[in-house]
Amino acid sequence: MTHLIVALLAGAFGTLLGLSFRRSSSEPTRARRARQRTSPAAEAVPSSEQRASRHRNRDRWLCELNRCEQAVRRAVRAADTVSSQPVRRGLRQVVHRMDAELPTMRTLVELGREFDSAAAEAKPGAGEAAPAERDSSERRTTSWRLHRRAREASAEFTSFADRLTEVVAELNAEGDPEHAQTRISGLRERFPLLPSMSEILTARQERRRPRSAEEVPSEPR
Repeated sequence: MTHLIVALLAGAFGTLLGLSFRRSSSEPTRARRARQRTSPAAEAVPSSEQRASRHRNRDRWLCELNRCEQAVRRAVRAADTVSSQPVRRGLRQVVHRMDAELPTMRTLVELGREFDSAAAEAKPGAGEAAPAERDSSERRTTSWRLHRRAREASAEFTSFADRLTEVVAELNAEGDPEHAQTRISGLRERFPLLPSMSEILTARQERRRPRSAEEVPSEPR
């Protein structure tokens, strides 16, 4: 009987030790999960408002680039409607020069998108609100200037495609080879459509000087 009581007490004591061990081993796991939920990596996830802002900025830049690319495709289709092979060859050379300026536009768009992202991510921290806000304001101003340049570029591409289409319609109606070469030469004289990236960046550097509040352009709505 004594042996039975001792065995029961030993079993109960072993059960209590097992429960205590499982409870103590589960506490570090819960603590790690709590730290993971409040870790800097989790806090660094962009909010829905930030993602929406980046999406809008990306769309406004791609919109200007798409307008340029559409203008080139429209010019290609117009040149291909000319029946005269020499005239069509001359028009295709013009379109080729037009297409050769698209990389400058793509670089401008990528640069502008980088400034948009940098301005959105520049948030003031403790003790440095003024420098961070000033840096963010400068980036927004630069982004505004670059986007204005992108709008001007897309307008120039569109205008040139319109003019080339008009010339093609006139050439198809007239059928005069000599007159056609004069018209094609007139189109060539409009190049380059865009300044080089070095000229764009140089102009941006020249504008970076102290400005009063009245001189700083407001952001487009």
